[in-house]
Amino acid sequence: MSKPRKILLAMDGSSHSEFAFEWYTTNLMKSDDQLVIVSALERHTGLSTALGSADIQSLCSILEEESDEHRILVNNLTKKLESTGLKGMVKTQLGKAGEVVVKVASEEHVDHIICGSRGHSQIRRTLMGSHSDYILHHAHVPVTVCRHPKHMHIATVAGSLNSLDNTDG
Repeated sequence: MSKPRKILLAMDGSSHSEFAFEWYTTNLMKSDDQLVIVSALERHTGLSTALGSADIQSLCSILEEESDEHRILVNNLTKKLESTGLKGMVKTQLGKAGEVVVKVASEEHVDHIICGSRGHSQIRRTLMGSHSDYILHHAHVPVTVCRHPKHMHIATVAGSLNSLDNTDG
């Protein structure tokens, strides 16, 4: 008997990560899988404004609000795991999502990583970076990036433009 697979699923509460969860359960899931759902808490919403004004009360309020929102997300993810009857756990860490996913994947010795893709253009990914790009380039296990169907046209257009750019004529 082979050992159960350990699958890491990156989830942030977005429709893109929900699509990745659905894709996993429909296309890849095996009954003995161990699922590790990872959610990163990134500190960024409004922090630069609060830091710039040196308003400690505003800073504390923003940090508390972000923590509360993330706690609700983790509770919802735990309920989702339990309601589907999947074996596994929900892990959360402070940091950039891509870095957290790769770190947890290494710590948990996962066999496969699954994440969603927001469907950003190549220019936006180049300028701002992308969590899924980071995971693809830094993970030491296979990675599946699930692109939400409503963003498929972006990949098709980018692919068509790239093929045009690579022609010699």
